[in-house]
Amino acid sequence: MITQNGIDYIDQGILVGFFNADGYVLNFSTAKFNEFTSLSVGIPLCSVYGLSKGRSLDMFTRKGEKSKVIKLYGDLIRYYEEMWSAEIENNPALAKQVENLKRIISKYRDDGVSVSSTPELKTITVEYVRRIVNRAEEDIGRGEYDSALTKAKTLIEEVFCYVLEKNGLQKGKNEDIQDLYKKVRTIYKMHQSPEYDNRINGLLKGLEKILVAISEMRNMASDSHGVGSNRFKIEAHHARLFVNSALTMSDFILSVAERKQTQVRA
Repeated sequence: MITQNGIDYIDQGILVGFFNADGYVLNFSTAKFNEFTSLSVGIPLCSVYGLSKGRSLDMFTRKGEKSKVIKLYGDLIRYYEEMWSAEIENNPALAKQVENLKRIISKYRDDGVSVSSTPELKTITVEYVRRIVNRAEEDIGRGEYDSALTKAKTLIEEVFCYVLEKNGLQKGKNEDIQDLYKKVRTIYKMHQSPEYDNRINGLLKGLEKILVAISEMRNMASDSHGVGSNRFKIEAHHARLFVNSALTMSDFILSVAERKQTQVRA
């Protein structure tokens, strides 16, 4: 059934149903949602409709101009993929939902350009790292410690892949996070050495211990594996320790990579 704005009623329901959770839309405050929709389609939805975020989105989906509705949902999906990349990666059902949303959007685009199902290579920056850490901290605040731990592990893996790609290398099919670290360590000569101060060697050894702990804890406690009786619950202070450790390691690796790039330019 095609509605007045040319978008099938069922497709409208799927789109708005994914993002509208009892009046809430993702992690937006009302002010931030108005800002997001204004930047996307030039309309501060909550201010225009005078409703909650979710109901304003629903109203716009059903009554808004088709091209603007599709543009807004394309932007929402890109935002969702960046902020919830770990959940999508580790949840096949969720990934399938996202792909279906993209299919719907592509069907109604007038410019013939589809919404790519292959994410563009991110430029990983300290700001990006801190944004993901902030998302993990929000998870901890909600008591979702498993999700925070998954984000910590995925963040480090993304940083490793990013610096490897900058050196012309790709992640192997069966390589895990520890395999990636070995490659990074070799490229940037991060091995312990008698030439280094013992404290530096100690820090490098500590980085390896952090990595192993995050990888093993994630596999046993996070929401990405059904480990049955081996699964155990972590506490808030444990989750915060792992998230902060992931921040420290990611920041260090990016700093090492940037230093090498600066030396090459010089």
